[in-house]
Amino acid sequence: MSEIWREFVSLEQRVFAVRLGRHLASALAGFVAGTIVASIIWAAIIFSTDILR
Repeated sequence: MSEIWREFVSLEQRVFAVRLGRHLASALAGFVAGTIVASIIWAAIIFSTDILR
């Protein structure tokens, strides 16, 4: 289970002044990665439906 967890959460090595900064940086990185993947999937769906018409 911990291996799967590491795939979705990046472990930030940088030291932040506020403890919340590490979690916020990790969450932001996950959000950006998820947005990019979702955009690629939606673009593929839209592109494939245009080809089928």
